[in-house]
Amino acid sequence: MLAKKFDNSWGSAGVPLLPHSLRVAWAGEELPRWVRDELGLAEGATLDALDDRIWVGGITTLSERVRNFLLNLVSARRPEIKPLQVFQQPWPYWLDPKDLALSTRTRHCLGYSGLLSEAEHLSKVTFGKFFEIRSMGVVSIIEFACVAEAALRRASKPPDQSAGSRGDEICNLISEPWTDQVGPADPRFSDLIPPVSYATISEMLDRVTSDPGENITILDKIADSLPHIRERMSFIRSLPLEEQLRDFLLALSRFDGRRLSALVDRFGWGGSLPITLEEAGSRLGITRERLRQLQEKVTNRLKEISFPVFMPGLDKGLELLRDKSPLDITDASALLKENGLSMITFHPVSLIAAAEACGRKPPVCIQTVRNRTIVTTTDIPNAHAVIRLAYKQAQASGVSNVADLLAELSATGVTTDEEAVLHVLRHFSDVEFLEDPWFFHRPRNPERDRLRNVTRKMLSVAAPIDLSLLREGVRRAYRYRGYRGHEGLARQSLIVPPRSVLRKYYETHSEFVIDNSDFVKPVDPLDYRTELAVNDAIMVDVLRSSPACLLDRASFWNECARRAMNINTFNLYITYSPVIVHLGTDVWSLRGVRVDPAAVEAVRAANALREKERRVLDHGWTPDGELWVATRLPAWHSASFVFGVPSPIRRYLAGRQFTAKDEDQIAYGTIRINDEGTSYGFGPFLRQRGADEGDILIAEFDLGNDIALLRLGNDELLEEMSPET
Repeated sequence: MLAKKFDNSWGSAGVPLLPHSLRVAWAGEELPRWVRDELGLAEGATLDALDDRIWVGGITTLSERVRNFLLNLVSARRPEIKPLQVFQQPWPYWLDPKDLALSTRTRHCLGYSGLLSEAEHLSKVTFGKFFEIRSMGVVSIIEFACVAEAALRRASKPPDQSAGSRGDEICNLISEPWTDQVGPADPRFSDLIPPVSYATISEMLDRVTSDPGENITILDKIADSLPHIRERMSFIRSLPLEEQLRDFLLALSRFDGRRLSALVDRFGWGGSLPITLEEAGSRLGITRERLRQLQEKVTNRLKEISFPVFMPGLDKGLELLRDKSPLDITDASALLKENGLSMITFHPVSLIAAAEACGRKPPVCIQTVRNRTIVTTTDIPNAHAVIRLAYKQAQASGVSNVADLLAELSATGVTTDEEAVLHVLRHFSDVEFLEDPWFFHRPRNPERDRLRNVTRKMLSVAAPIDLSLLREGVRRAYRYRGYRGHEGLARQSLIVPPRSVLRKYYETHSEFVIDNSDFVKPVDPLDYRTELAVNDAIMVDVLRSSPACLLDRASFWNECARRAMNINTFNLYITYSPVIVHLGTDVWSLRGVRVDPAAVEAVRAANALREKERRVLDHGWTPDGELWVATRLPAWHSASFVFGVPSPIRRYLAGRQFTAKDEDQIAYGTIRINDEGTSYGFGPFLRQRGADEGDILIAEFDLGNDIALLRLGNDELLEEMSPET
């Protein structure tokens, strides 16, 4: 077993003092003189010298001083080395990290992180990832990296030249990787290898050359059989993968003919998907149970082989799928045949099953999401949730981005990362990327795309429209519609994409055209009477009926009221409608319509000459010490009625909230005053009490009990509060 082979630990002979990646990064830094002296290194030696050759100079143990120096060095440079990959070469699939001789603490830390059971992730792991693992400190990180490096090197380290009479030949043999895949338990080679207790030839050579007490005559026996072993391996290499597997199953089971063919198809080793026990048994005319017994006999013999068996076609097939993944399942099935590894189409499911049966941990897996199956190196959990939420976000705003998707996934309890989300979106979903990390999804029903709908509304009124103007119209509409989210979770605002993303959205959309000057128009003419809601259409008609397509608020409201629009609807649409544009103080027009600047200035001048409405009439203190404010309701008062608290008393009310009540102590929600002194929340009271234009609203604030007493009246009520008014 590998655990017997790689039994070094950090700070002992054969193990480097610093990982290779750090030695390379710090190769130009000289070691302190006292460190060089303790380690027997030459003048000018750098950190690059701290590899496993350090033990050749005669030192046998690592002093506490040098040990602390190395630990403090790595600890002090945490920020610098976080993005650095720990291992410079891919982690070999045949080396199980569980077989390394690690301290209990290090083993537990790696176990918590899942890296002991997910060895393929070690190829890309960074020091930053190790630092994030719970309880894994610098000692454990250096220990694991250095012990793993020593294990990888030991596979190619030549034995002592004095070990037996065939030293040169054995030296060449021990460096060959196949020695870890051939042993006496493999029935294809059992007649050529001494029946010893060691699992593989590599383990035999390692034990015999490192332990003088072992029987070194084994080396001579191996050397005598070596030409025959090589000849047999050469024959196996010459076979296509399906024949390599068939011959191995023949040697294991000692079946032939129809029995062998039935078992080959049952295991899927012929390249097709594995067949059922029922189907395999029917081919032989035996029961399902009898076929299961025959299968069990073979699988038990497989379990006796404790190492990855020699199967070069299988290794090449796995490496090919790993290098080409992610790959559609159909393309993956043809890949081995196209590359000359098999004579037939070989299904990846069968390849993976064969790899597991032959003692390998496959570097690829099969994943199916929404009826799409691919071969991939990463099995992503929660893929369905990722796609479902990506579609929902993209349809809500027209586009979305990976960061926003990750944030909402986290809010719903789904834990994943950016790499996994990108993998799922690119290989399993129908989203299209506009520019990283922005994407969109074209729904089957176009009317479910909110960005498309809002754009059509604006372009039905005027076309073409500048991209920036369109974007501001989208922002207006999203402020009103503007939330998405899950029940019980915080609502998420709709996303207004940046100009570059919006441009690509229109470029890829079949209903719109955008030119080089960033003007957008519809492919087919649009009629605002069919695209807009009734109240949007009323506002368009009103503004178009004005000579310059310009109106002040009062005139705008009067004309809309004549067309049976109520004040609440008017206030809502004038604030959020994407087809309306606010050109300045009390000047309104249609988005995309070119207006004469002189006409705009004329409206502004007329507004300036108009007598300003005085909303706050007076304020003061009651005999009971309560603060009061009196305001007159305008013609367009509504649920959104607000007023600014006068500056002399603002410091008493700003940033506070009060329970609204009337004189009968009936509650009407909450009155809030923001930090700038704007008060709001009067709508429920005004609606229920039948407020009308010109009425006076008096709010008395009980500062001690946080209660606002609301009353409606006329000038007589104001005179009672303030006779001087």
